[in-house]
Amino acid sequence: MSKTKSPISLALICIIVAGLAGCASFDKCSPENCATDAQINKDVFALLEDHPEFGAPGRFHVQTINGVVYLNGTVNSDFEVRNMEALVRRLSDVKDVVNNLNPRGNTR
Repeated sequence: MSKTKSPISLALICIIVAGLAGCASFDKCSPENCATDAQINKDVFALLEDHPEFGAPGRFHVQTINGVVYLNGTVNSDFEVRNMEALVRRLSDVKDVVNNLNPRGNTR
């Protein structure tokens, strides 16, 4: 019985280790960095309110970590995906944008 448990246990351990290796870890931000990230989020949502062509701001999930803005949600076209990213990149203190926006009908 120990012969069948060993390969299964080893495979399970390998899967768990591989899964954990893919997890991202972020350093705890300093108070000023956290405040900056919070301000960037507010600025992104203000930008979305100024551009109703993208849809309601509540349709998007925006997260900022150490100045990197993560955009998730659905827009109407590839043009809007690129346009929203370009607008967010112009905001002050934005270091980078990870664009996970999808145009309607596109399964990326």
